[in-house]
Amino acid sequence: MVDIPGDPDHKLLEADFGYIDAEGVGWQTNKATKTDGASIPPLLQPFVGSPWEDGYIRAAVIHDWYCDRHVRTWKQTHRVFYDAMLASGLQKAKAKLLFYAVYAFGPRWGYLVPGQSCAAGSNCIQMTGKEAAFVQLPGELQDQSGAGELRAIAAAIDLKEDSADALTLDQLMAIADQAHPKQSLKDEKPPASGGVTK
Repeated sequence: MVDIPGDPDHKLLEADFGYIDAEGVGWQTNKATKTDGASIPPLLQPFVGSPWEDGYIRAAVIHDWYCDRHVRTWKQTHRVFYDAMLASGLQKAKAKLLFYAVYAFGPRWGYLVPGQSCAAGSNCIQMTGKEAAFVQLPGELQDQSGAGELRAIAAAIDLKEDSADALTLDQLMAIADQAHPKQSLKDEKPPASGGVTK
């Protein structure tokens, strides 16, 4: 990544790069993409880290790219963030905490938009047009309640991580679903409306 003169909060990608997950699906980001790093709110940075840490910056760029494109499901997109963090060498407990944060507080979308193949493999797709899916944005992770929730989750993960009872991703998702119930999302794009309905 290269610095942008006059813009200390963003960097540009120097080259295309990607990740191929355990299912053989490619996830690619493109050269010259502008990024603000991992979306770590200031309240959480003291115990999670800065937005530019090596252990998760590449995973965060991939995650953000696909959160903006909606060519894969939101669950796949959040899961690849976790898998790519582990591939980058991040400690599993910290990767689980960051996964919980994006799953609980990150965006969700329903139907997918069309994509095209990319260099990371035949299973890699990126957005081709300006079409967009409806996206849910849960509560902001900027206040003390969100920070307190993540501190509690971090403590629970750390307590059990080195035991046979280590929290699984499914368990973390269940905790997040209970703490942050969300409306259902449509799996299919709604039909175009020919006019105003009453």
